[in-house]
Amino acid sequence: MRLDEVLASGPFSLALKLAIRGSGLSLDRLQHKLEERGTRVSKTALSYWQHGRTRPERPESLRALAAVEQVLGLEAGALSSLLGPPRPRGRWLAQQPNSLRLDEAWARPDGLSRALQRMGTSLDALHRLTKVGVHITSTVGSNHKMLESSYLVVVRAAQDVDRYVGAFRTDAGMVEPLRIEDTVGCRLGRLRDDAATGFCTYELLLERPLRAGELTVLRYTLRSVTAEIDAYQSHRAAPGLLDFSIQVRFDPSCLPVRVYRTHRLSIADSEPKETELWLGASHTAQLVEVNPSPGIYRVAWAWD
Repeated sequence: MRLDEVLASGPFSLALKLAIRGSGLSLDRLQHKLEERGTRVSKTALSYWQHGRTRPERPESLRALAAVEQVLGLEAGALSSLLGPPRPRGRWLAQQPNSLRLDEAWARPDGLSRALQRMGTSLDALHRLTKVGVHITSTVGSNHKMLESSYLVVVRAAQDVDRYVGAFRTDAGMVEPLRIEDTVGCRLGRLRDDAATGFCTYELLLERPLRAGELTVLRYTLRSVTAEIDAYQSHRAAPGLLDFSIQVRFDPSCLPVRVYRTHRLSIADSEPKETELWLGASHTAQLVEVNPSPGIYRVAWAWD
């Protein structure tokens, strides 16, 4: 896509990413040039902005964004005009005890809404089943890209229901459509995406309808082909989750130099504390929680 086209319609994250790429500056050089202008902004924040994980909202962040526009040779307001209204603040769990508030659980929740609409459903579909147990096993290949992520999910019906609706998003850019395979206890229904924001939504049709309160176990595998390398696996844990784990297995010929875990209540939170994870003889890192606190859990890694 061309920068001028994205500056006209958004999204903000893609416009920033294309502008940085077009400038020829690395994030280190961009940060250095900003500091020369008296503007301090972390490289992590710049990376999060261009990948849509967070966006500048606080006054100091908006001032930094104005300096970014200057350094990148853009007109004043070219990027800030794409931000839209500020996201609501506050503890999303306190306000919606049975769900994650989407504006703080996902970057660009508008893309999630559009993908669901294209699938003929709505945000309400995400909460008709309560996740009681979630276990994710991801495999990262020698090309530094995620080969697949297998899910074992124990769900309880919050109402009479015949399908499970899920959402997937990547910052690495999809080269091919998402594939969902190896289903047990369900079969693939509709699948829709929102290319501008990297969202894909999918439905798994249950082998038998559930009455409110009934439990079932689902297994399935997500396979994707991304344009860029992958740097994390994450999951949004809602209230009601009792048993949770993420395992990430790396190709033994190409191991990361560092693997760590984070947890934060929302994407608007400040940079979360990083806890190192052990990568043992099985070349697998693990995040395991019983009765986890709600929020966004992530296993991340660095190649250099």
